[in-house]
Formats: sequence, structure tokens, C-alpha cells
Amino acid sequence: MRIKELMSGLALFVGLNVVSISASAQSKDFEMAKNLDIFVSAFMELQNMYVDSLRSEDLARYAIEGMTDHLDPYTEFVPSTEQDDFDFIKTGRYAGIGSYIQKDGDYTRISLPYKGFPADLAGFVSGDRLLEIDGKSLKGMSVDKVSSLLKGEAGTGLKLKVHKWLTGDTVSVELTRQNIRMPSVKYSGILEGGVGYILLTTFTTGSFNEFRSALVEMRNTGNLKSLIIDLRGNGGGSLPEAVKIVNLFVPKGIAVVKARGRIRGYDMSYTTTEDPLEPDLPLAVLVNGASASASEIVSGTIQDLDRGLVVGTLTFGKGLVQAVRPLVYDAQLKITAAKYYIPSGRCVQAHNFSHRNSDGSVSFIPDSLKKEFKTKNGRSVFDGGGITPDLTCEAEDYSPVAVSLLRRNLIFDYALQYFKKTLKISSPEVFDLNDREYQAFVDFLSTKDYDYESLSERMLKQFVSIVKQEKYDEEVKEELERLSEKLKHDKSKDLRLAKDELKALLREEIAERYFYESGRIRAMLRRDNQLTTAQKLLSDSERYSGLLSPKK
Repeated sequence: MRIKELMSGLALFVGLNVVSISASAQSKDFEMAKNLDIFVSAFMELQNMYVDSLRSEDLARYAIEGMTDHLDPYTEFVPSTEQDDFDFIKTGRYAGIGSYIQKDGDYTRISLPYKGFPADLAGFVSGDRLLEIDGKSLKGMSVDKVSSLLKGEAGTGLKLKVHKWLTGDTVSVELTRQNIRMPSVKYSGILEGGVGYILLTTFTTGSFNEFRSALVEMRNTGNLKSLIIDLRGNGGGSLPEAVKIVNLFVPKGIAVVKARGRIRGYDMSYTTTEDPLEPDLPLAVLVNGASASASEIVSGTIQDLDRGLVVGTLTFGKGLVQAVRPLVYDAQLKITAAKYYIPSGRCVQAHNFSHRNSDGSVSFIPDSLKKEFKTKNGRSVFDGGGITPDLTCEAEDYSPVAVSLLRRNLIFDYALQYFKKTLKISSPEVFDLNDREYQAFVDFLSTKDYDYESLSERMLKQFVSIVKQEKYDEEVKEELERLSEKLKHDKSKDLRLAKDELKALLREEIAERYFYESGRIRAMLRRDNQLTTAQKLLSDSERYSGLLSPKK
């Protein structure tokens, strides 16, 4: 059937329903039916009259996305073609070869294989360049497109032509796609002083089991005296998984989170159901601005119940709950259906999406509208702005030269060269670069194209702009030129000044080449000031107890 006939049939169907609804329904129902009729009429006219041919599925998607774009960032349309990506977000599972990939000139390269999965077992290493998939050239293809070609049904095969980084050979390799599940617990272990550490990066199906296993393993050593839960960068996920993790530390029967929406059927209460595994273990939860949703439920509940202390920086502030509704033809609509409230009664939602500024932007909820709540011990906490840490500790900023090198993948590229020349290294906890090796890195950079703007240069540029606006630029032109020349950054000098920082970044990148993702994490723990702050706090029982007490 031609598209015009299909659209005419759809218009007739909706039109008949408009007559039926408008004859018997109240005003609200009539308005809905009327606007549906207008929508279908506009859809038909665009499909039939627009100067270029249009795909009906594209028009429909644009319309739905137009509706959701005016609501909040979490209400979104999921077409059937994106179901795999949506499932991966919920479960951490997909089928493929198991590897991070990144752009490399006209091609895509392996940036890190997952240990024990097809790419790793086939001998792929960081730097291997993907040339063809099943005879199809990958030259000029986007990373997203290459990723979609690598994915597929578990058990299906694919043939890759690869330029091997270590040998320089071009080889053809046949692989079988496998179900891949990304772990939620990226690393766990006992640090100095008996401080346990669990890095939890997401809340997907199975996160609780991973977390509990890591905790039990540390308990069984007999050396566990306290615990740091690292939720920095954890954007959230499953509420039930978050509640079960909280239940490891708080008593049975505690209402952890309540969800309240416009439709009563979406009002829910999540309560702990088991006796805790560690009811008294001193806790610190690390958070930052990228800790959201389920991360805020865990950290906020620990704070509200005075079960432990939150360390780091203010969290993201997402207090909205999404429900997934099935649509026809295997599409889905993820709808914000409720707000969640943690034990003190507060909601951490920081943005008011229902009231936008005149330019369409969304503002933070002002302090004047925030309400005070009390923790179990009577400490003051507030709603409407994420979780404010009990002990604020900023992460160290990268220097401008480090940012430039990271953005241009030059630290990654040098790590590849190091990996190619060096058979093995010591463990990530002790590996380091000596002065000769750091100078080799500086020499490597001498032929590379990179630049940056120092903070003083950036501030001077802003100052010059103000001077021009106020018409003083001609009067101080010579002084500004001299100052600009004095402040002009010197790459050689900056590489010397940032030596410790850049050596740390190189350690982490190189450790990942030899010890996979856990190698990078183990190396990063050596220079983490927020982690160090949490460790010191847990070792100081008097200060720990003092912060859990209300201010007098």
C-alpha cells in the first residue's frame, strides 16, 4: 500500500475517534482528540507536499522528540532500533567482542580490550587498528557505526582485518560475538590501615551481588576496619539494587526511598528487607557532581540515617524516577513518573523543569525555596540541590598542559610506544617513570601538535575585552602587549612544572596497557586526594563521631 493511502487511512481512523470522543467526553478529552487530529493533518501535509521526500518514521520520531525535549532530559523516546543500547544501560550487557574503541585518523582502533573476552582472547591490544569488518572497509566510518557493526547476536561470527600495533603486521582474524556484561564493581580491596575500598560505577542488574561479594571477600581477610564506597561519576540506575546495597549497612524494615507521582499507581516505597551484613562498620561515601540518582539515594540515605559520612563535592541533584512504557512496534517511552524522597523526607532534585527561564533554560532551585530537614541524629540537611557532603573536599584540577595532552590522546599515544618497547612493568602500586623516561616523553612531545591557554592568559584575554569595551585599549596598548608577552606560556617550562602530575597520568595510562582497567584504577589510587581525605577521616574516630553529631 502506498504511503499516501496509509496516511489517509490513519487520518480517517483518528478522525472517527475524534467524533466519538468529542461527542461524549469532557473538555479535556476533546482537546486531546482535537490536537491529535491537527497533528495527523500536519503529518499528512508534510509527507505529501514537502519539497524533498520524507521518511514517515523520521517525521514521527522528530515529533515525539519535540514533545519530550520540552519536558526533562530523562523523558525520552526509544525506537526499536535503539533497544540494544537501552538494554545495555539497564543491565550492563550486550553482545560483541568486548573492547573500548576510539577514533584513530581515518580509522578506529582498540583503546582497551576487556580481560577474558573475545578481543582479548584473540590477542588484540591497545593500538590495534581495525581496517575491515566482514570485508567492509572502515575507513572514514564513525566510532558509533563501527561499534554497531561489532555488536550482534551472541554466537554469531565476524571477520576482522586488523593492523597489529606491536608487530606492524596486517592480519585477518575470525571472532565469535559473546555476551558481554560490564561489571559494576570496577575495583575493590583493602587499603592501608584496614580501610576497605569499593569502586561502584553503576547500578545495573547484579550490582548488589557484585558489591556484596566484594564486601564479603574483604571481611573474610579479618583486616577490614572501615569502608569507603566510591560513587564518584556513578550516574545511577536501578533503585532496587541501590536499596539492597544500603541494606548491607542499615537494619531491616527501614524505608530507604519513597517515590511519589501524579498517578497513584507509581507511588512506591522501598524498604530494607534483610538483617544488615555490617551494621556497625564505619563508612565514608565518596561523591562528586556526576554522582546522580541511585548514587544519591545510597549516599543520602547513609547521611540521613547518620550511618556514615559523605565526602567529596555536591552531587548532581536528580530526584526523578522514570517508568518505561511499551509502545507499538517494539518502541518504548521512558517517562519521568515520580519524584523520590529519602529517609529525612527530602527530595534532592536540583532543577525545576516545569518552570523554565524566558530563554528556555532551566535554573537550579534557589536557596530561598529549599527546606530544612533533620537526620536521625538531628543534623540539618536540605532538599532541592543534591547531596551536600559532610566533609567537602575538591578534586585536584588538571593543569592546562595536561588537559591539552589528554584531549589530543598524546599521553595515550606515548603509553602505546612504551608498551611496544617494554616487555613488562612492576605492579601499578609501585610502578613509576624515572627522569630519563620522563625526558623521553618530553622529547616525544617535541614533534607533536598541541597547544593550550594558561589561566593567566585566559584572565588577561578577559581583561583586554573589558578594556576595549570601556574604550581604554589605545591608552594601555603597550602595557598590555608587554604583559601578554611576559605571560605567554612556555611549553618546556610548563612540562617541568607539571612533571609530577604528568608522570602520574603516564603511570595510569601505562599501567592500563599491562593490567587492563584495574591497573589504571590501582595506579590512580596513589594520587587521589579525596580518597586520602576519606581514609584519614575513618582513621580518626573522634572526628568521625563528631561530624555525625548535630552542631550545638
